[in-house]
Amino acid sequence: MTSEELKKYKEKLLKLTNEQKLKRDLELKEKAIKNMNESLTGYASIDKPWLKYYSNDKILEEPNHMTCYEELLHYNKDNFNDIALVYFGRKITYSELFDNIDITAKSLTNIGVKKGDIVTICSITTPEIIYSFYALNKIGAISNMIDLRYTKQSIQSYLNEAKSRVMITLDLCYPKIKELVNKTALENIITINPANSTPIPMKAVAKITKKTKIPKEEYKYIEWDKFIEKGKNTQYKTNKYVKDQPAVIVHTGGTTGIPKGVVLSNDNLNYSLLQIKNSNVQADRNYKFLNIMPPFIAYGIVLGLYCPITLGWKTTIIPQFDANKFDELIKKHKPNGIMGVPSYWETVMKSKKITNKDLQNIKDILLGGDFIKEEFEIKLEKYLKEHNCNATIEKGYSETEASANATFSSKHVNKYGSVGIPLVKTIVAAYDTEKNEELPLGEVGEITIKTPTMMLGYYENETATKNVIKNTDDGQILFTGDLGYVDKDGFVFIKDRIKRIIPRSGFKVFPSELENLFLKNTKIEECVVVGIPDEKDVNAPKAHIIIKNKYKGYEETIKEELTLMFKNSTLPPYFEPIDYKFRDEIPLTPIGKVDYQALIKEESDIKVLKKK
Repeated sequence: MTSEELKKYKEKLLKLTNEQKLKRDLELKEKAIKNMNESLTGYASIDKPWLKYYSNDKILEEPNHMTCYEELLHYNKDNFNDIALVYFGRKITYSELFDNIDITAKSLTNIGVKKGDIVTICSITTPEIIYSFYALNKIGAISNMIDLRYTKQSIQSYLNEAKSRVMITLDLCYPKIKELVNKTALENIITINPANSTPIPMKAVAKITKKTKIPKEEYKYIEWDKFIEKGKNTQYKTNKYVKDQPAVIVHTGGTTGIPKGVVLSNDNLNYSLLQIKNSNVQADRNYKFLNIMPPFIAYGIVLGLYCPITLGWKTTIIPQFDANKFDELIKKHKPNGIMGVPSYWETVMKSKKITNKDLQNIKDILLGGDFIKEEFEIKLEKYLKEHNCNATIEKGYSETEASANATFSSKHVNKYGSVGIPLVKTIVAAYDTEKNEELPLGEVGEITIKTPTMMLGYYENETATKNVIKNTDDGQILFTGDLGYVDKDGFVFIKDRIKRIIPRSGFKVFPSELENLFLKNTKIEECVVVGIPDEKDVNAPKAHIIIKNKYKGYEETIKEELTLMFKNSTLPPYFEPIDYKFRDEIPLTPIGKVDYQALIKEESDIKVLKKK
């Protein structure tokens, strides 16, 4: 198929009705099953080889056209006595959940919040934050979720960008917010305390429930209980579904640039719900789910605030997560499902507190948020088997801009080294960015995502939106900034983040290739490779290594082993690291991802010290 024929074929596909597209997907599935070892046209977006792993029902199912609140009610209206949330031992039923959403909607209306308003939420996850998220959606307002660890300047910027007149925040943030009141449009600041919803005063929450005293003259501040009391007799109008109506703004991490506000709609979240439900999660109603993710990241919104609660899972909220106590949480709560990033499970595998019985209840481990190395996956699988756990490791990959869900894997749908297959309504392909055209299956290019979960855009930033959502022969698609390919079976492989690639003497070095190689050495616990300045090559790779405790003191021997491993590998000579650093830990971001920028900054700080 020539490039011109391919273009004309894709133009025809774009003109199909939704019903015709669904019919075609069923036909593609049958063809993919019949031709297991060969592709049809050789292009991911046309062949969709991953469809052979889905049942017809899952391919054909469409989401409800509802607001998030309406979807929550739709799934749970006949199960009001089921437990929706567990918070420090307090069990909150769906009946209580809907009552609290209703009174919160009244109270928000009482202080003037109306359809289309943007209310900024700056907090950890507590029941009040969940009530607020759904109450705002119920009246047609938008939640603007921001990280409470942001600086005063950043919070001020986000408040002004959204023109928020109302803010819901932890009382612990009062000293920071106080200085911003006269620099923003804020009229009402609702303060919550993590103890508001606890059953009794508890030592376990003492550190995060210590009340911050707000002077009475600070009239713009109102405590949650008083805010609720004031609104009890207020009437409000329930917002009705409108296509592409914004529901939430969540901010990118800023690890590869300035953080931007990602606008997600009701449709984005409902398609996320549908796709997650139709992946391989072994979850029925009352499935015990442990929510450890903060509410200000897309992963935390979709897989914390929305999908589990809507699908009827019994969700335990952990408001202040400590990765070093991940093992204790698993031991205490015995969940069926848990999400997190790979570094959390590294902590568990080192723990001496975990027994076989502590893991036997786990059915699903949702892994995402960071690249998952093949050696880690094999090690975790082995660990789970040794601990009487038959859980499915479900790897996921996506971007905040795609509502944090694009691919998944399961026990029976997996290839080591891959991030799984595209979710049922999603297309993942590799693109040649210079020619702006899709590459054939198996060829490496920039990974793109075409999905109904793709953001409406960056808030009031059309230029930045056009930089990542581009018009192609396949319509509008999201360019991720990751380098990889899709194989003939539909599995997606990520080679590296494009911005992580190290340019060296005209060649490209992929850090993940070196990391995967060195992790094959059984003495190595962790390996991260970053580029550093080099007089000869301008840039060159440096390997940061953590070795297992019993091999400490043998660093020079291990360095010699790694050097020999490299020389015996198939990697080209320009991949060879110019330095190895043995260390006790790798710096992580607050949510547990590898902090590559910290390692790069560390190197520049060393150079500055040397000059002095």
